[in-house]
Amino acid sequence: MENLNERQQDNRTVDAAAGTDGANAQSVAGTENGHSADAVNAAGGKQFDKLWTKEMRRRIYPNGADIFAMIGCLLVALVITWVVAWILGRFVAMDEGLCMAITYVLQMGLSIVLIMWQRRLRQVPEAAVKKVNGRLNGPLILWGILLIFVTGIVIEPLLGLLPEFYLEMLNSAIGTGGWTILTTVVLAPIMEETLFRGLIQGAIYRRDGAAKAILISALMFGVFHFIPQQAINAFFVGIILGYIYFRTGSLLTVIIIHALNNAIAYIMLELLGPERANIGVSEILGGGTVYYIVYGLSVVLLIVGIVMMIKRLKLQNKACAVNGKNISGAE
Repeated sequence: MENLNERQQDNRTVDAAAGTDGANAQSVAGTENGHSADAVNAAGGKQFDKLWTKEMRRRIYPNGADIFAMIGCLLVALVITWVVAWILGRFVAMDEGLCMAITYVLQMGLSIVLIMWQRRLRQVPEAAVKKVNGRLNGPLILWGILLIFVTGIVIEPLLGLLPEFYLEMLNSAIGTGGWTILTTVVLAPIMEETLFRGLIQGAIYRRDGAAKAILISALMFGVFHFIPQQAINAFFVGIILGYIYFRTGSLLTVIIIHALNNAIAYIMLELLGPERANIGVSEILGGGTVYYIVYGLSVVLLIVGIVMMIKRLKLQNKACAVNGKNISGAE
């Protein structure tokens, strides 16, 4: 009897041990499954965050569709201006310089208003143009004028491959006189810098950073000038002005550089006439050794300027990364 009781006690002990082992096994399996589930959830969460961030970034103004809409605004303003110019030329006796001033202000004013309206439709919270920094940066103004000058020398052979017919026609249409000075030296710098640097570059900068903002606004600035030689030259000038605006945050600084550049072009037009206003440095220097020395120095100065701009833009990207900000510097 005692042996039977001992065997039953042993059986209960074995069953208890087996139950404990099973419980431990289930606990381990449950822990492993829990870790696996946590890992899956973490990976899914990261993927979701990545997709969410990408989607939210796509909605930030200005995305690709917004940039195409900006181009559409410029085209609509251009077409309306052409219609008004045709009506004025056909039915109204008016001085050509005054007509050019009116149509120019109409085109630029419409472009600015349409892009402002686009921003309002997209409910953009930031100011369209950040508060104008009134301080002038003298060294950067001189640096900008010099870089524009040497850039013109470097791209001169390229522009020489294009037909001069369009430039001669443009110079004849612009003419000379008080209205032309007002339009090219005063109105154009103010309105074009407000549009391309203030509105367009400023908006792209807040979303995508300085480099992309400078390039896209410069490209639009070039296309806006339409005439092939002007478009190519304006693209490079736009890069220089865009970089200086990025450095200073001052519309006034780039307006002054733009005005000085246009004033030099107007003086050339006044002195040489429409037929010879586009004379190049190679013609002025008569080619030969002196020209090639000047051209070589211009290439060197342009390369130095490009390297300086690239270094500054890279420093900005690093600073944004260190501060935990996005590329545009927004919090």
